[in-house]
This record gives sequence, structure tokens and C-alpha cells, in this order.
Amino acid sequence: MLPPAIRSFAKSCAVLLLGRETRLRKIVRGLASGYRIRVSPVDHLGYLLGASEPHLQRIIRQYVAAGDTVYDIGAYIGYVSLSLAKSVGPSGQVIAFEPIPRNAQDFRESIEINRLTNVQLLEFAAADQSGEAVIRIAENLSTPSLVWHRDNPSAIQLTIRTVQIDQLVDSGSIAYPRFVKIDVEGAEGSVLKGMHRTVAAAKPILFIECSDAGRETTWALLRELGYQCQSALTRKPIDSLEEYRHSDFLWLPT
Repeated sequence: MLPPAIRSFAKSCAVLLLGRETRLRKIVRGLASGYRIRVSPVDHLGYLLGASEPHLQRIIRQYVAAGDTVYDIGAYIGYVSLSLAKSVGPSGQVIAFEPIPRNAQDFRESIEINRLTNVQLLEFAAADQSGEAVIRIAENLSTPSLVWHRDNPSAIQLTIRTVQIDQLVDSGSIAYPRFVKIDVEGAEGSVLKGMHRTVAAAKPILFIECSDAGRETTWALLRELGYQCQSALTRKPIDSLEEYRHSDFLWLPT
């Protein structure tokens, strides 16, 4: 890995070359290469260069195959969903959950411009109950949270729709998943409680960004279901709740 100073200089050069404006741009490397996404190089140069979350890209390459049904929970503007769409191919299906209207709008533009027929975007927040909830946006549209920012007076509050994934699966609206990515800024415990039956029945591979707010719920629920935990960064086994701190984790069914 390059030193921070060199990485910063390289990014400055790339931004100077590409420009700062937010517009549809082609992803040139990585799993989603060839697709277009609406970004500014200032904020998301890693998306365009395929350098964003390399550990997640490696996990997708290892565990996601053509024809799979996968969930992207907390999809933001769809970069991970685009990566998953390439991996599952035309015979697979990406079910993406993104409740913030502006993010969903940019995501839908990518679906349309890339002519993707294997991505279904649901403008809900996955949760333990179906209905409505208040979500707060403090700094930018990539970190809205149902849990955080309650004491931040500058946070923007939106009322969004929530859905219990178990209900969607039980009704036949969506299929069981083979792989699930969850990145929901502290609400991962609520997400998993709302899809407990689905996880128990399908035993998908789970990639979870875990926060201190959701660690106890996710640990207890998934250990009860017989899952084993690894660091998504190092692939080292995680054997205790004490080790299960704010980071990215891979949960594998036994």
C-alpha cells in the first residue's frame, strides 16, 4: 500500500485530470468495470478505479456466482450492487435496499443507463418491522442512520419506509439469498432480526459492517444460527464478542 502522502498526491492529480463535477462516469477497473455511475472523483475516485473496499471485492469474487440471488442492504448509489450484478450475471438477481430518495434516484439512473435487468431496487430500509421510521443524515448521503445522529442538531431528518425482509420472502416478493451485504450505519441488528427466518432457512454468506450499536444483537443471533465469524479484512477467525468491534466481518454458515 502506498504511503498516505503519495496516495493524496495521486488523488489530487487524478481529480485535476478528470474534473470535480458530479456526473455519469465510467468505472474503469474492478468488479463493476464498464458500468457507469454518477459520482465526483473528489468523493468517489475509488469507485471509478475499482479501489473501493478491495476486501469486499475479493469476497464477492470468492462467494458470488452466476445465477445467484444476492441482497445489497444499504445500497447507497449502487456501487456494490453494480459489482454484484456483474458477478451474478443475467441469470442472477440483485435485490438492493436504499431508502434515501436522492441516493435511489442516482442508483436508478445507473440501472437505466447500464440497461441492467438483474437489479431490483427497493426504496425501503430493511428493519425488524414494516412501517415508517425517522432516518437522520448528518454529514453526507453515504451515512444516513436510523440509530446515529440523534444528538446532532444539524442532522436532517427524513421519514422513510421500512420493511421486514422475512415478510417479503414469505410473500414470494423476493427469493432467498445466497449472499447478503449489510451496511446500514448502526442498524444491522434490526436488519437481522427482520430477516431471522430467511437467514435460518437459506444460510447465506453474510458480509456485515458491524457497529458498536449492533454488535451484541448480530453476534448473538448469528452464533445461535451456527455461523462462524471472520474479519473481512484479514480473514482471521473472530471467536469472541470482545473481538467483534466496529469493522467489516464475514459470517459463514457451518
